[in-house]
Amino acid sequence: MTYVSAAIYAFAWIKDDAMRIAASKEDAPRVIDRVHDRIAECWRLMDEQITPGRYILGDELSVLDLYVTVISRFGPWRIRFYKSAPKMSKIVRQVDADPRLKEFWAQRFPFHEGWELQ
Repeated sequence: MTYVSAAIYAFAWIKDDAMRIAASKEDAPRVIDRVHDRIAECWRLMDEQITPGRYILGDELSVLDLYVTVISRFGPWRIRFYKSAPKMSKIVRQVDADPRLKEFWAQRFPFHEGWELQ
C-alpha cells in the first residue's frame, strides 16, 4: 500500500497540473509522458517482486487488490499497465469482473468502450 501511494499515486498531483513542474506550457505534454513512463516502470518493479496467489497477497481479496485496480486506471492507462505488470494484470481483470463490485464500478469507474485507453 505504501509503495503504491508513494511511488505511483504521488504522481497524480503532476498529472492534474503539469505546470506545477513544467518549464513551459509547451513542455507540459512531455512532462506528462515522462510521468507515465515512471508510473509504468513502478508498476513493472512491483510486478517483478510479487509472487501472487489468486490475488496479490494470496488467495483472498484484500484492500491492496482494490487499491491497485483503481490506481491502475489513473494513467498511463490500463493498456500500458497490462504490458508493464502482467502478473497484476490478471488480478486486476479478475477484480474488475468480481460481481461483488459491479455496483461500485458502475458508480465510480464505469466500464465503457475504450475505458482502458483513457
